[in-house]
Amino acid sequence: MGDARREAMLSLFVCGTQGDDENEGSRERPFATIRRAQAAVREAIRGGDADAVAVHLRGGIYPLTEPLRFGSEDAGGTRCPVVYRNAEGETPVLTGGKLLGGWERWRGSAWRTRVEPGTRFQTLYADGQRVAKARWPAAGYLRSENSPDGEERNGIGYLEGDFPMPADTSALQAHVWPGEGEWNWFTETIPVAEVDAARRRIIFGRPCTWGIGAHSRYYLQGALEFLREPGQFHLDEREGWLYYIPAVGVQSPEEQTIIAPSMMRLIEIAGESEDRKASGLTFQGLRLMGTDAHADHIMMRSEPGMDNCEPEANRSGVIYARFASNVRIERCAISQSGTCGIFLDRCAERFAIVGNEVERFGHSGIYACGYAPGEGDIATAELAHRNRGHVIADNRIRYGGELIGHGSGIVLYQSGDNEIAHNQIVGMPRYGISLKGLRYGVMPNRLWDADVTWENHWEFLFTRDNVIYGNDISEVMTDSQDGGMIESWGIGRGNRISGNRLHHSGIHFSFGFGIYLDDASDDVEVTGNLLDHLYSTGDGKLWMTIFAKGIGNRIANNLIVDNPDAVCAIGSQEMAGEANRALAIEGNIVANSGHLYCCVNWSPERFRLCDRNLYWRGGEPSRVTGKLPAEPLGDNPAWGWEYAWETWRSLQGGAYDAATINGDPRFADWAAGDYRLLPDSPAYRLGWRDIDLASFGPRD
Repeated sequence: MGDARREAMLSLFVCGTQGDDENEGSRERPFATIRRAQAAVREAIRGGDADAVAVHLRGGIYPLTEPLRFGSEDAGGTRCPVVYRNAEGETPVLTGGKLLGGWERWRGSAWRTRVEPGTRFQTLYADGQRVAKARWPAAGYLRSENSPDGEERNGIGYLEGDFPMPADTSALQAHVWPGEGEWNWFTETIPVAEVDAARRRIIFGRPCTWGIGAHSRYYLQGALEFLREPGQFHLDEREGWLYYIPAVGVQSPEEQTIIAPSMMRLIEIAGESEDRKASGLTFQGLRLMGTDAHADHIMMRSEPGMDNCEPEANRSGVIYARFASNVRIERCAISQSGTCGIFLDRCAERFAIVGNEVERFGHSGIYACGYAPGEGDIATAELAHRNRGHVIADNRIRYGGELIGHGSGIVLYQSGDNEIAHNQIVGMPRYGISLKGLRYGVMPNRLWDADVTWENHWEFLFTRDNVIYGNDISEVMTDSQDGGMIESWGIGRGNRISGNRLHHSGIHFSFGFGIYLDDASDDVEVTGNLLDHLYSTGDGKLWMTIFAKGIGNRIANNLIVDNPDAVCAIGSQEMAGEANRALAIEGNIVANSGHLYCCVNWSPERFRLCDRNLYWRGGEPSRVTGKLPAEPLGDNPAWGWEYAWETWRSLQGGAYDAATINGDPRFADWAAGDYRLLPDSPAYRLGWRDIDLASFGPRD
């Protein structure tokens, strides 16, 4: 007889309201807790009693007092995969918080309730929405004053009358964008040690990662005197009182479901080591909600070479994974997180994160964070490339960065070979999708026992060979600057940004972009994207819809339309000692989106190819802006000067835009936003390939 494989599926059931952990876990006699089901799964795997296991969670609320932890013994990889899923037609809710009640009227519209003395939490949720800490100002920011020399990292100067002086500063925090006023790249939330009224200085409990100059934006939170506006709370840890002003329209907090979170993670998927990974798990159809935030948020590690690397304390999410592979997270609703929705830490491979709703999170939605250059007791760069191979697709990622100003939809740091496809990303203070690594100019001389040279430095950069397509991104860059809706910095080679729609998003102060290939972004293909209805507002300026630094990038066949506030459509710049050369810009349609190019600075090696583009701005000829080796026409409002189109075409012996056309693109119905091209569009003579304008966002 042959070795016919026995196909045995073990099905277990959990019901929090009618189950009993003394039961056998059948449909008729379910367990009461997920932990009991988990123990039964482990027994079945050890005994070889099943080839696959399904744990069905009945509807209802499953409160957790500590995270559910899954390791190498909780699934058998491909030998015995295990799925934790909702029972058909039902919604199990896993929550990491405590329901609050017993409210009494305090003063005016403010209420309060008792909590146990010593209770600590940094955020609060009411009916699924985040309640803000009482802060000053209630919206917007204060501006810092200059710091004395040598004290730039130790605190903030303020003006008399900037805020009411708190009687109790023990829980006071400063939320600040460090830098020289205009730098608004990252935020820190720093505990305050004291307010020195005599010197008008807010003294931090620890040094800020960067120095803070004049005009940096900040606000204060954590004082009862700041509790003045609806939708805010203050926790008095010493006295054991929680104060709360409900949102407008809410008569009493007793009408609401108010949750105080008690943990940083709900689900931890973590094997013991790279050799003993958690593998073969699936989480499907679950609702996961209610985690806390950090009282002290540091933007990044400060050691040399750790730019953009998250400190250990920041590495949390509703779902957290490390030493894990072949895990699937599907059709889950993940919300009300103080940190991230999903955090994949260092060694995490081949995750499928598909069809989920991730919303109302404090930091970033989905964060794949690999090993920093040189990090870990690892022999070679090849062995360190252990955050890779993920499929992040068809998710709805909405309203993030509620506590961290640089919060984004999807972040890849030192993570490669990923497919980021057909996600909807809405409502982020910084990026929609961010790709991060380390630029060559700040790399250490040796990494993982190897000398670092210009020729080999890409080997240490793992954010490479990612494919980003079909995503729909809007309403991002809402509270930061010098960024983009899709952004990269210090990445590896071979990344592709293709077939995405970036739309209805503004630059609210300072400057920013649509697609931003920032410092040391090399060998990126930007093709077939639609960028429309990007705008400037307030003091902000949409400099360019696509801005490319780096080497060998190709910007082709993109439709850039109806961005009238853009100064230019496509820009380039060399800075920080990182080369910017050999760009190819070809076959794009630029309509009602500023001038065609901005060369912030110039070198003869800048472009490998610029040609066959279609430009239209009501018949006006384009100008080229920046700094060119030619006679300008006058100043440009964004950068440098403006030059006549024919001056541009005469550079380099007429190498650029010989076939480019100034002509109406002939859209099917431009006024209605129907950007399909009519058959007689001149773009087709230039080799235009149609973009599927109905394919963006989740594939339901």
